[in-house]
Amino acid sequence: MRKGWVVLVLLGSLGLAQEMSPASLQEMGNFIKKTNPASYLLYAAEAKDFVEVFEPFILDVRTAEERSRGFLPGSVHIHISQLPDRLGELPKEKDKPILVYCGTGHVSAVAAAYLRALGYREVKNLNGGFRAWLELGLPVQRP
Repeated sequence: MRKGWVVLVLLGSLGLAQEMSPASLQEMGNFIKKTNPASYLLYAAEAKDFVEVFEPFILDVRTAEERSRGFLPGSVHIHISQLPDRLGELPKEKDKPILVYCGTGHVSAVAAAYLRALGYREVKNLNGGFRAWLELGLPVQRP
């Protein structure tokens, strides 16, 4: 039950919960119950290795303003609000590794859950987001 509340808080903070039907919310809750966080969370040091070894599609779901201050090298910028309309820019292969990140890891967790619900099997969320990446002094690209 607790996980369901977490989803509602996340969705509510994004203004999405009131737009979803009770059945959709229930389905999202069921999805979250089945998803082990260890299967999709990567800390910054792990993410660095993940990028080097698996060469994932790197998805930046932050605002344009946030991205203007720097981003993970090779990342593609699609703000989370545009993600449903820009799915065609994602890999066609559902098993292609994808690393999703935002500023702190909270918004990208929603994006990662959404992509997993769409059938992408290898979606990872950068826990701590861009902030954690910066704290480790990992490579950053500037516009």
